[in-house]
Parts: sequence; structure tokens; C-alpha cells
Amino acid sequence: MIKVMAGRRVHLIASLGGHLELLHALAPALADHDRTWTTSEGSRAEELRRSGETVRTLPRLDRGSVRIASFLAGIRLAVRERPELVISSGAGLTVPFAITARLLGARLIFVETMARVTSGSLSGRILSRLGADMVVQWPELRQVYPRAAVCRPTLLESVGESPAPDGRGTFVTVGSHDVPFDRLLEWVDDAADRGLLPEPITVQQGVSTRVPRHGRATPFVSPGEFVAAVRDARVVVTHAGAGAIATALRAGRTPLVMAREAARGEHVDDHQKQLVTRLDQMGLVVLVDGPLTPEQRDRACRPATLDPASSDAWPSVTEVLADLLR
Repeated sequence: MIKVMAGRRVHLIASLGGHLELLHALAPALADHDRTWTTSEGSRAEELRRSGETVRTLPRLDRGSVRIASFLAGIRLAVRERPELVISSGAGLTVPFAITARLLGARLIFVETMARVTSGSLSGRILSRLGADMVVQWPELRQVYPRAAVCRPTLLESVGESPAPDGRGTFVTVGSHDVPFDRLLEWVDDAADRGLLPEPITVQQGVSTRVPRHGRATPFVSPGEFVAAVRDARVVVTHAGAGAIATALRAGRTPLVMAREAARGEHVDDHQKQLVTRLDQMGLVVLVDGPLTPEQRDRACRPATLDPASSDAWPSVTEVLADLLR
């Protein structure tokens, strides 16, 4: 693992989910730094505390929850912490903190998540205008950030990293997004009705309002339970969340993936569709939209494999980070 120069104080800030998981992947490269993590309260923040990390929390701030109090909380925290170096991967709660830190003289480094293939995130576009050093995981994003450094997508680092045995049954996840994804659950029920998904079926349904007809459903699971469910399943069905896909690939699974769509009110934009289309072209996931076919199911039962040429084209994110801070 490449390490950057020691001795600097670094603030790592991101929303929960795939944003925070990306920063967690960078943590070994910053092992010799005085680290402070900032995110929303939740099980992941508690895990970081238990591991001995310094953690600050901010209220949720995104397009579904825009409050003046949340903006002020980020500003106050930055004034109190006086960060020297801020590394962020988005989303909303990072912006007031990062802007204030920049005005106070901090250096900003922004790493776009692998979910952004052709369109930059709102937080990334804002911070790039403040002079942040930009790191992107797909070369197409250089059209949005011309001076950005390109790194290898983090999910390519983990394909088959922790191969799991064949497993049994089906694990379905809609993620932790605050908008229902009933369309995916309806699709699962249809596939189960036709006998195309192995049983037993376990469903993490989030805030979705549809009650699945098949299997056992629960709103949310802990990070540890999520990893175990993916490893134990024969087939994984997921929304196109970068973190969920990466977990499946790490276990050697080839997940069946349905993207949330903005036009259906399932997400704020179509970045999930961009990601899953690219990964389907690479043979790492099975993009599903219409009814599940036996051929698609069979592909999902085969281990995920990666063409070495796909992973060697660009340096790793830790190598890029080391170069920026060297």
C-alpha cells in the first residue's frame, strides 16, 4: 500500500453509503496521518468510532432534506476544526464544510465516486470551481473536469478479492436511499413467480412500500449483515448503488442490477444507469430492465471475472492520491 507523506492533519468527509466507502478505501494510504472523519450519524460512523477513529457527524443535507440548520452546522464545524487538508467524495453535507474550509485556507481534494461515469456530481462541480484537486474514476469525466487526474475505478480493485463459495438462495437489496424502489421488488416477485430465482429469497426493502410476495423482507441490515448476505447467496439482485455492486464483485458474484431512474422519481438523476451500462459492457454485472431470462440468471450464477487489461489502464486511487500529496 502506497502511503503519502506523514504528519499532516487530514479531514475525510462524505455522506454515508458509497461516498463514505470510497474514503474508507483510501484510509490505509493515510495511516500515518492525524485523521478526522465527518459524515452522518449511522452504523458506519459507529464502526469507525469503535475502530479508534476520530469521528464528527453532521445532519443530513441533500436534495430531499435542505435545511438552513444543516448548512450552518457544516460551517460551524469547519470553523471549529480549522482543517488543513480536506479529502471528500461528496455529497451534500460536504459542501458547506468544504467551502468554509477553503475560505480558511485548507487544501481540497475531491474524489468522484465510481458511480459517476459521464456526468459530475453537484458537490464535485461546486468544489472544482473552488480550486479543488479533482480525481475521477472514468476517463469520460475529463470532459467535465479537464484537469482531473484519472484513477482506476475502485470496484476493479476488488473483483474476486474475497471469493465466496457458491452459496444458496437469492439476496435482494434496494440500498439505503430515501426513495422507494418498488419497481425492483415487483420485478423480483415476477421472476420468483416464474421460478427463475433460487430460494430462499431474502429482501432488504429499504423504504419501499411494496411488500414482497416471496421470501423474508427486512427494511435495513447492518454493514456486516449485508456482506454476509451477499457471500451466502447464490444470486445477488441489487439497485445500481456503487457500494452494493462493489461488495458483490468482491465476493466473486455477478449481480443482477436494475438502475434507479430519475424519470420514474427513483433518484435525482440517471448516474446509476451510466454505471450499470458500463459495467454490463465489461461483463461484470447483468443489466436487467425487462423480465428476467434464464440466460441472465445463468450469467448471474457464474463468478465475476475481470479482463486484466481493464484494471491496468490507470493508476490506483491511492497512487493518484500519493502523487497529489507528495
